[in-house]
Amino acid sequence: MIIDLFNLITNGKKIIIDNDVNISEELLKTSTIRRLNNVHFNGYIDRLIDDTYVLSGVLSGTMVLPDDITLEDYEYDFTSDIEEKIDETRINYQKTIDITLDLWQNILVEIPLRAVNEKNKDLTLKGDGWRLISEDDVNSINNPLSSLKDLL
Repeated sequence: MIIDLFNLITNGKKIIIDNDVNISEELLKTSTIRRLNNVHFNGYIDRLIDDTYVLSGVLSGTMVLPDDITLEDYEYDFTSDIEEKIDETRINYQKTIDITLDLWQNILVEIPLRAVNEKNKDLTLKGDGWRLISEDDVNSINNPLSSLKDLL
């Protein structure tokens, strides 16, 4: 998202931003996000006294992630408050700035550590002759492997 800073630089007026955000496929391929839907940024860019700029606002949308259990698409809604300082060296000769990478970094921070769809939370993970055991099962007294402890 390229923002024209001409009014801000010449008149000192803050620039209001209320736009949808488009993230390129190249950036999406570098993460676990499959798709982004309805990503919107509402905020402003203002110039500070020390000739730096501040990008402030709210970024919101829906990211489609793989479910950690079934790998099905899982929609995760996110909202991120942004307060980023932008150095004047990032502004090009045309007095514009691209804030896409700033917004992308804030989207990456919002990726949950564990993405499990509500319908898969109580999914039993066992089959014919196997079952998935949790850390609690390993540490319990009734663990079938606890008899091997005596061999040590």
